[in-house]
Amino acid sequence: MLHGLSRSLSLYIKAAVLSVALFTCQASFASNLVFALFGDVYISADHKNYLKGMLADMAAKGSDLAISTGGIKPANQNCQDKNLLATYPLFAAAPLPTFYIPGDAEWTLCNKNANGSFEPEERLNLLRKTFYQSDRSLGQPSLPLTRQADYPEHMRWQSGPALFVTLSMPEAVNPDQKTGAPKASDENRVNAANEWATAAFADARKQDISMLVMIMPREPGFDTADANTQASKSALTELLLQESKSFPGQILLVHGGNGVHRIDQPLINPENNLPVQNFTRVETYGALQQGWVQVRIERNKKSGDDPVNRTEFLFESFPWPPLDMGDEEEPVTTAN
Repeated sequence: MLHGLSRSLSLYIKAAVLSVALFTCQASFASNLVFALFGDVYISADHKNYLKGMLADMAAKGSDLAISTGGIKPANQNCQDKNLLATYPLFAAAPLPTFYIPGDAEWTLCNKNANGSFEPEERLNLLRKTFYQSDRSLGQPSLPLTRQADYPEHMRWQSGPALFVTLSMPEAVNPDQKTGAPKASDENRVNAANEWATAAFADARKQDISMLVMIMPREPGFDTADANTQASKSALTELLLQESKSFPGQILLVHGGNGVHRIDQPLINPENNLPVQNFTRVETYGALQQGWVQVRIERNKKSGDDPVNRTEFLFESFPWPPLDMGDEEEPVTTAN
């Protein structure tokens, strides 16, 4: 009987040790994530195979997912169907989960004569029917996600320790040519984007998620003249400021649109005129200097259980194609 009790106790201890080991392994996995960021990469004679090569390189370098800030065609290219949809097969067959947000060139600029004089909303609906067909990402494999009603390009999903949220053109308010007032559809888009962003912060707090990644096609007003004065701040910028000051964790804002790759802290707290320390911005490479950025979320061993600093973003920037095709390009490494 004692032998049986001893054997049962031994099995119990082994099971407990295995359980702890599995928990530790899962916790370690959950606290780390690697993802890739890119924008303004399209299929043309000059950029032939750039996108396919980039996506393969992202997967080869260990990225768990890829996110495009838009710009899948040149801004001055006709917005006909074949040009807007040429990238879709590559995204759909990408070797890692891939997320795409429509940029200016894909719809808001399509009303220009040189771009075919299309109705922007009609072009956006074409993108929606093609790129946002289901509640999963593009790529093989794909990941599940949540979409905002009536705005399927507004996505939210959780990967590893981070909550991701996409916002499409929150400040693209084009006034009516006759009245000078914003169109109702533009006002609705701005309101929907702000509501989606607010909900993301609330969801992160509710789930005790300390890493929030927000992605949009272009910056929301950081770099305009006097952007940090109360009068000139956009509604979204003010929302980001207020939410970031009280958010118990790190916030990463990713956007394209200006053609200059940079990593900085552009959100200024007017109370002390200093950057908000838990808010970092990554602007993706532009069409003139192609490249992609790898972001790694890791535990900061020096921070203990401090909710704001217990995890950190680490960045590596890769010009594309590599500047020296003979040797592996040394990445530019920074940390927030």
